[in-house]
Amino acid sequence: MTVFERRHHFDPLVISEPADYVSWSAETKAAWLWNTLIGGTVHAPTALPPLVLPFRTAPLTEARIVLSPRELDKALTRVSDLMEPGRPKLIHARGAVAMVRFIPAEGTPFTGLLGSEGAHGLIRLSLVAKVAGDAAYTPALALKLLIDARPSADVLAMNHTVGQGRDFNLFSNTMTNDLSNTHNELRLAQRVMSYFFHRVSTQPRRMVSTHLATHGTTGSPVDAVSAPDRLVFTATDEAKAIFDDRAGVDFRLVLSELASDTTLYSVDGLTNGRPVPVGTIVMTTPFVSSDGGDRLFFRHVHDPAHRVLD
Repeated sequence: MTVFERRHHFDPLVISEPADYVSWSAETKAAWLWNTLIGGTVHAPTALPPLVLPFRTAPLTEARIVLSPRELDKALTRVSDLMEPGRPKLIHARGAVAMVRFIPAEGTPFTGLLGSEGAHGLIRLSLVAKVAGDAAYTPALALKLLIDARPSADVLAMNHTVGQGRDFNLFSNTMTNDLSNTHNELRLAQRVMSYFFHRVSTQPRRMVSTHLATHGTTGSPVDAVSAPDRLVFTATDEAKAIFDDRAGVDFRLVLSELASDTTLYSVDGLTNGRPVPVGTIVMTTPFVSSDGGDRLFFRHVHDPAHRVLD
């Protein structure tokens, strides 16, 4: 897979998956996502779209989504690799994306996509929102692993909902898909959003990893599923070093300097509080900024017992 010149052959805001997309092989999905969706709308380094704050791009539409439990619930239940046509991203609106390979740890006890076969997919790194005023720098990770003839398996992870102050290194801190610990220091805007999300989930900051262990890359089901309670992503020293002395530089430009074979993260699984090596995430393409990449959808996979709506 290669990096490409921008081609204006579709409007990413309204594009949807091809009718038979889910039935494709993981390899075919990866080629379409990278070469068509992402590759068709790559931004030149000198023409990156500005980072944005929530409720500034489409305020009425964004407000309607936040005020509607049914609309918010789609983050937990919708199955797709793309955002719903016409629906804006409220947060994490701009990011950088690369194709990756998940390489399992030797002797891993986990199954499915976390098992001995490993998996291919893509990773998107972003900020919760543009940093303005005294707001903290708050990075986030979204991982999508592709499966033959089945919906993809998504993971979202952050270090902390209140961010990392004025540390501008995207890789400084570990990230996890379970942020359920109470954060009493949440700012007003975060408390408001937490209130709205509690209308659709009793544990809005806790996402699970069981779905990563139920099927292999070929779509075959696992007989005895084994998954960690939660995942922890730790950036490698090689990845961290790319941000040395780069404070104030757009993170998308910095990420584009990483070589396509860089090992980004080691991944551990916590089970009963004990860390177990899960594997590593290795880039197979460079990072790019793309309108199509910013239209990727990553489901917030929760334990169904946490859902509020029927």
